[in-house]
Amino acid sequence: MGSRTERLRLGLELRRQVHGLLLALGMVGLLGLLFADLRISLRAGAVAVLGDDGAGRLTPLTQGRAMDGFGAWSPDGKRIAFMRDGQILLTDPAGKRAKPLTSQSQQWDAAPAWRSDGKAIAFVRTAMQGDQSRVMLVEPGSSDPARAIAAEPGQIGYVAWSPDGKALYYSTRQRIVRVAVGGGRAVTLYSLPETWEALSGGLAVSPDGKQILFGAGPRTERGVDYELWQLDATGGKPVQLTREGGIMPAFDPTGQRVAYRNPRQQTGIYTINLVTGDRKQLVADEPKAMFFHPAFSPDGKRLLISRLLLDAEPRNGQGFTSHLYLRNLREE
Repeated sequence: MGSRTERLRLGLELRRQVHGLLLALGMVGLLGLLFADLRISLRAGAVAVLGDDGAGRLTPLTQGRAMDGFGAWSPDGKRIAFMRDGQILLTDPAGKRAKPLTSQSQQWDAAPAWRSDGKAIAFVRTAMQGDQSRVMLVEPGSSDPARAIAAEPGQIGYVAWSPDGKALYYSTRQRIVRVAVGGGRAVTLYSLPETWEALSGGLAVSPDGKQILFGAGPRTERGVDYELWQLDATGGKPVQLTREGGIMPAFDPTGQRVAYRNPRQQTGIYTINLVTGDRKQLVADEPKAMFFHPAFSPDGKRLLISRLLLDAEPRNGQGFTSHLYLRNLREE
């Protein structure tokens, strides 16, 4: 009985701590999905389960006690932008020479996205007090401070560029929005039904700029039943892409494959071929670790993902860490 009570206490403590993390990342909607019925084993010794494509195991890119996530490749594949504890950093594909790009003590920066020319990065900045969020633009190597492109009274989830770099798309709790970078009014491309939510679902634009993918679904007692949806870049009615769960989509360079996280059934990182419909699990969640934010390298040969590790014995009051990992992909 004592052991069971202790496991329940640890589970509740992890739930409380991760709730704060997910709220800060704009992913609070995932809480019910990740911790439904506290089905998290705290057993040690788990290893990642990989797909059967023979591509090899995951390689850690970052380490330490920090919270790393939202990895994004530069168009030339030589740099990676990512979030660490609410700041945007730059590193190389070996995880060396990491340096901060933003630093705001009262703001939380996340979800970086590179412009196609590699000269600018858009990201989401959320106020630590209140829910006000902005889409920001920063130019690596420039002394100019980050500037705001759009603002919302509530939370912004993710941001993505049009291929020509002239517009940005972003998601809120119930809207998919487009805004011209050069100035102009933000235009809502799609508004979700009142009982639905898209904040944690992710956002991606196809390489040809014609399609937008986002995760959304109805709110339920256990959270949000997220699926991936396809929307024409000019607006209209979206078409459902997945049927068993889907969030955080990422196109490969050809636009034919999409990597995403399945948060509901056989959870982990998957790919789906948009031409054939073939679906494959690449990385399965571990008993005490979950994988998020897949991103293809510009050559399509590697996948960048973040791994959230829940610690059964929290140190310094922190019951979780998150790191970036690389996965080699078999050539199709």
